[in-house]
Amino acid sequence: MNVPFHFFNRSHDSHQALPMLHSNNLFALGREIRILHAGEEYRLRLTRNNRLILTK
Repeated sequence: MNVPFHFFNRSHDSHQALPMLHSNNLFALGREIRILHAGEEYRLRLTRNNRLILTK
C-alpha cells in the first residue's frame, strides 16, 4: 500500500525544503508499522513514552 501524496506537506519557506509526513498519519491504525526498503522489512514502533524505534 502506497501513501497518497496528500499526506505529505511541503514547507513554503524554501524550494529545497524536505517533504514532511506526520506521524499521526503513519500510526493511524496502530502503534507499529512495517516499512519495505530495498527488499528488506523494517518495523517502526511508537513506544509508551511517545518515542520512535526503527528495527530491522
